Amino acid sequence: MEGNSAYIAAEPRRSKITNRIWYRVLWVVEIIAIVIATFVVIVPIQDYALREFKEWLSHPLPEAFTAFRNKQQEESCLRMTIAAPFVTLAILLALPLYRWRPNSKS
Repeated sequence: MEGNSAYIAAEPRRSKITNRIWYRVLWVVEIIAIVIATFVVIVPIQDYALREFKEWLSHPLPEAFTAFRNKQQEESCLRMTIAAPFVTLAILLALPLYRWRPNSKS
């Protein structure tokens, strides 16, 4: 009987350790999602509008400049579309992280 009571007493400790591990894993995923979203929004896509830019440099016409500006705007929309799932993940992970945060010992 003594063996069972030791096992029962250890269960809350195991769940506390498991919660702590999940808490840390969620924090790592949260940080990675924020970093990826930040990089996607800040770092431009290389060579996305390069062809239009070179066309505008070789032939400085208003149509070439308009095509270049449209391609730049298309790139920013594409970057926001790529970043949206990572921002959503970061927001959705904030809820369990807030709920599972350790209690402050005052």
